[in-house]
Amino acid sequence: MTATIERADHGRVRILTISNPAKRNAFSGDMAPRLRALLLEADQDPAVRCIIVTGDRDVFSSGHDLQEVLENPETAGDPEANAAFTLPAELGTPVIGAVNGAAYAAGFILALNCDIRIAGDNARFCAVGARIGLVPVGGQLSRLLDVVAYPEAMRMLATAAPVDAEAALRSGFVSEICEPAQTLERALALGQQISEVSPAVVRAIKTGLRVTMREGLPAGAALEPHLAAVVRELPDGDEGVRSFLEKRPPTYPDAPGHLQDKLDKAGAHR
Repeated sequence: MTATIERADHGRVRILTISNPAKRNAFSGDMAPRLRALLLEADQDPAVRCIIVTGDRDVFSSGHDLQEVLENPETAGDPEANAAFTLPAELGTPVIGAVNGAAYAAGFILALNCDIRIAGDNARFCAVGARIGLVPVGGQLSRLLDVVAYPEAMRMLATAAPVDAEAALRSGFVSEICEPAQTLERALALGQQISEVSPAVVRAIKTGLRVTMREGLPAGAALEPHLAAVVRELPDGDEGVRSFLEKRPPTYPDAPGHLQDKLDKAGAHR
């Protein structure tokens, strides 16, 4: 079986599946660049309102193919080599991690950089850097603190010990846990909910939260009216009010292609 990233659509939800079962869904060959390209493609497709990343069978991803790391050790901390794993946090489209098993090393980084994580009760999360002599990169020293409290982040990184699904739920690292076979189904149900609301507002929400996490509450508060002004130019607000008054589900248009640029500019020039 070829090691690859599989792509499928479920309505307005794009599903990307890490598929290399012979190596516990390790990233080898061109899998990481392909994941990056598919994430960017989905983000630029106005018909896609949510992205799900999951693993084939009962593993999310064991990280990089260690044989390839031994042969090319410089790739372990190379930002370009790891660009796919941090990209979900930078996209305008929300990304759900359907973590259906072990998420180790680069697999952990990828799960960390998703907006929401739903885990099977078989999931294990492990930041392996300290154990293998590599500084944890890819948001592990930064974004992790936006997800869990400092003591939990320190314990995860400094022990390099696996964290099971129940502990991940208690810490807030995952939003919910379920039977492993239901992981994708639960993620799809959430993705469907997201796809039914205003995609323009969802992008504004993600932009605002990202700025607030990076720059603090005052920056986030200052940005809110600018994001509202950008979205106010679109028909979403009118459709939302009309659908409420007419007692029907709203039918929101796809977000225009230039919207994310305008939202990002609002964040940079507030």
